[in-house]
Amino acid sequence: MAQTKQIERLIRILQRLSVKNHVSVDELHRFFEGRVSKRTLQRDLVELSSANIPLTTRPGVGRQLIWSIEPGYLRFIPVMFQSREIAAATFVKTFATLFDGTLLEKDASVFFDKAKQLYPQDVVAESEDAQLHNMFGVTWTGYIDYRPFAGIIDQLLEAIRKRFVTKLQYKPTWKDSVSEFDAHPYMLLFHKGALYVVVHLLKYDKYVFLPVQRIRGVVVTEAVFSRKSNFSLEKLREGRIGIFGYEGQQPGKIVLKFDARIAEVIAERVWHPSQKMRRHRDGSLTLEMMVVVSDELRAWVASWLEYVTVVKPITLMEGTSD
Repeated sequence: MAQTKQIERLIRILQRLSVKNHVSVDELHRFFEGRVSKRTLQRDLVELSSANIPLTTRPGVGRQLIWSIEPGYLRFIPVMFQSREIAAATFVKTFATLFDGTLLEKDASVFFDKAKQLYPQDVVAESEDAQLHNMFGVTWTGYIDYRPFAGIIDQLLEAIRKRFVTKLQYKPTWKDSVSEFDAHPYMLLFHKGALYVVVHLLKYDKYVFLPVQRIRGVVVTEAVFSRKSNFSLEKLREGRIGIFGYEGQQPGKIVLKFDARIAEVIAERVWHPSQKMRRHRDGSLTLEMMVVVSDELRAWVASWLEYVTVVKPITLMEGTSD
């Protein structure tokens, strides 16, 4: 077992060298989180050098040596994992179950299973003892079953990955007929329990968020588009609560006052980058944001029921039912 641990440690040192090209004993000591002594790490480096690994040394800070390796030598060093990294991968796999039945979920599972073959035995034992598969869960009220749309999601992923111009058939909520248009698909976005595809509509020269479950057909052409270098999801959402709004809308100041019973819940989150919060002596909280008025904003405000009062603009909730 001791020899196995040393081999795994030597491989991880080589991996570190493949990333940074040079290391010191102090740096490796931090890399191993202090669980391996500096004397042992120094001995490991000497053993690697004695095994004809092309290592060289040069003076570093103080009396410490900097160890370097010949570029390109480490292309085939196997990857090693720690239990924390396995836990993070397990979380990703759990999240992928939201898209059960799609290639997205299947590929995530295949990737996870392949990665498991590279786990060190002691890490495997630790992971099994911790029952990592029971550490995470995903729930969402009003979630969408994406299994009927698996083919559409797979086609969209292919078009996004290869930057193919795509012909979409889309059913808006406000009309009975299906619309058809050419689009450049940029990315898939998971927002509030639903999956959207962000596309650039050629006819209108604008970006829109299309709910995947409303797409009735996808034709992936062989024409390749050039992704605009100035595209940014953050910029596209600028001034919006969520993702919806109209291009050209100018953000305005929204001021909301939340009851003391809900103030702590509001204070825990970042609702918008522009937000400013102020607590009051009675425990209530005032939230200010520079955002555009949209149905998504109104729905969010209405969700807080009697615990919120609209201070500005007083017309924000006009047109909504009580």
